[in-house]
Amino acid sequence: MRRATTLLIVATTCLLVLANPAGATWSVVGVDPETGEVGVAIASCVPVSAVDEGKLSEPLFLVALVPGVGAGVSQANVNVEAPPQMATLLELGKTADEVIAGVSDKSFDDRPQARQHGVVRLDGNASGFTGTENDAFAGDIQDANVTVQGNILVSEAVIEDALAAYNSTSDLPLADRLVAALVAGSEAGGDSRCVETALFAHLAVASPGDDPTNPTVLLTYGSMSDGDNPVLALSRDFANGARQKVVTPPAGTSFVKPVGFAIGALLLLMLVLGWRKRQSSLTLPDRGN
Repeated sequence: MRRATTLLIVATTCLLVLANPAGATWSVVGVDPETGEVGVAIASCVPVSAVDEGKLSEPLFLVALVPGVGAGVSQANVNVEAPPQMATLLELGKTADEVIAGVSDKSFDDRPQARQHGVVRLDGNASGFTGTENDAFAGDIQDANVTVQGNILVSEAVIEDALAAYNSTSDLPLADRLVAALVAGSEAGGDSRCVETALFAHLAVASPGDDPTNPTVLLTYGSMSDGDNPVLALSRDFANGARQKVVTPPAGTSFVKPVGFAIGALLLLMLVLGWRKRQSSLTLPDRGN
């Protein structure tokens, strides 16, 4: 009986983990000093199911876009106030390190170690932050004009390969480089808890003079009805000329496979426990007359 109870606790824990993948994400923030473009590409095991064609800018709650200045991303256990603060600090002329310090300070965020941030300015200055409460693998790496960060990844190769792909496509426009980096992270395994490497993919690139809530490139893909990887779907559509598009996940499909499996396992264990309890009540020891 003790073993069955232990299994029940384990199954319940797995169910909670699968149903709340709040931190699982990798992203690339990059800028092109020659064109003045700034942008962010994100992939995650967190589905953005609320997006529809009337709310193309909704995924930008993760992103700080300041056209002609710089860009940033805030992820993991998201503090929704961080991206607007990043944008404000970028507009004030703060360095990337100063922006990161500003959104990681306890005077601004009472739980900074649960966050992950990345910021790049058009002068090439890049900075990242990975709090100690992020689950492995979690980390960030920077190079000139780019920062890559991720958490709950299959390995460090996700961000390393993403950076390598970004740097190896230096002759391409910024959006192409961000897509290449996103795909490379997916090919390295991406998020460690998805049936696919991600359930959500997003690309936003702003040219100088753009409205930051409606940049030149704004692509958002949720879980695909045919089971396709949203990172690869975004990449294909981008290659075919898509620049403003949103593909929403079908209602109720975002976590059907993992959560359905966990619920099934939990119900099975509960049935086993009930059966064992009933059997024990039917086989009480004979106490005689």
